[in-house]
Amino acid sequence: MENKKKSLIMELLRYCVAGGSAFVCDLATKTLFHSLILPDDMGTFSVLGFENELRVTLATTAGFIVGLIVNYLVSIFFVFTNESQKEKGKGLKAFLIYLAVSVVGLLVNIGVTQLGCNILAVSKDDTVMFMLVSCAAAAVALVWNYIGRKIFVYKGE
Repeated sequence: MENKKKSLIMELLRYCVAGGSAFVCDLATKTLFHSLILPDDMGTFSVLGFENELRVTLATTAGFIVGLIVNYLVSIFFVFTNESQKEKGKGLKAFLIYLAVSVVGLLVNIGVTQLGCNILAVSKDDTVMFMLVSCAAAAVALVWNYIGRKIFVYKGE
């Protein structure tokens, strides 16, 4: 039991390294799109009565795509390292499940980012505040992504 606990802790630490690498790529892409690439006023849309800025949604999605690719590659080569996990983590079916878990993480990330930007009235020029809100959103999504991938992709191993 002690070895299994130690192995799980090491796996979680490796996942944090992988997630950290993906997060840096995600945050850089997201901030670049939010602050430099996308136009100032792209408009808003409402979901369940909650106002969403299109620029925030598109920037978060761009960062997600880059982060997803980095996280998937690092995870299959560095995080989930035992042979059973490697087998379960490869292939189209595993990637599609990985993608589905990640899309839920994206929705969590968008929701938390939008909520933070709305509460704090973050504008395009508030790059530091946008990055701080994005860090909080990523932390929430990180928890979901680890648990979701562990359960659905790697079947609890």
